[in-house]
Amino acid sequence: TVFAEVISLAAAQAKSRQQTNPLSYTILLLLTDGAVTDVQATKQALASVADAPLSIIIVGIGNADFSAMQFLDDFEKRSNMNRDVVQFVQFNAHEFDKTSLTRATLEEIPDQLVQFFHSRGIMPQPDNSISTSRIAVEDYNEEADIDLSMDYGADGEIALNVDQPAAFIDNSYEAGLGGVKMMAPPSTASQGYNPHASAPAIAPTSTASQGYNPYATAPAMAAPVPVPAAPQPFTFQIQVPQGVSPGMQIQVAHPQTGQPLIVAVPQGVPPGGVFSVSA
Repeated sequence: TVFAEVISLAAAQAKSRQQTNPLSYTILLLLTDGAVTDVQATKQALASVADAPLSIIIVGIGNADFSAMQFLDDFEKRSNMNRDVVQFVQFNAHEFDKTSLTRATLEEIPDQLVQFFHSRGIMPQPDNSISTSRIAVEDYNEEADIDLSMDYGADGEIALNVDQPAAFIDNSYEAGLGGVKMMAPPSTASQGYNPHASAPAIAPTSTASQGYNPYATAPAMAAPVPVPAAPQPFTFQIQVPQGVSPGMQIQVAHPQTGQPLIVAVPQGVPPGGVFSVSA
């Protein structure tokens, strides 16, 4: 089992990728059913690739004797390497526990990656590939908009800045009922069936309404009034501005209607993060 050649090739490719992308980093996974035979050549290869943006994971599979692979443990300390680049894991020790196998395989990768970039002064950079809806704050239009700005009362209650907290008073319906009077309930004497009660008198209809009148005007028919369909909610994304933390409220413009909306930033969404809104 020979590792030296593939390690050197992976290191060369990792360095080449970093020339075009400074944040590029490579992880080489080697699966082997036998112990390495070229121990000295492998040591030299590992020492020569310590400056490459590379981590190496070697997983020994099967019942072979992997005692010869123990030289990989703390190899960088015994070889005066400037950083650790290799991790050896014996599969049989974790074959019945996938969580343990995953932990043993990947536990050293974060430290190796951070150590490489930090030693070269390369810091994490923001991800500019996120596509978000445009957040625009428009001037308040008294005729077209509703004031949804909020305030906190002395008792900590959130209230809308209107006449009453979260309330809208419309007296137009009550004003149109000036000529309507409440009628008294019917008397108890009229309730139930009375076989001795006389039938109510029925006023005779006028003779003008009897018979067919070809010149009579047909009653006007009311035209049907279409009921407008309820608008469907529109889902869009909002990117949290800098300086805004979860739980705070921001005002955004609806992408379709332009209507200003007040939304609260959900928990767990940091500045620069994205969350969805349906309105």
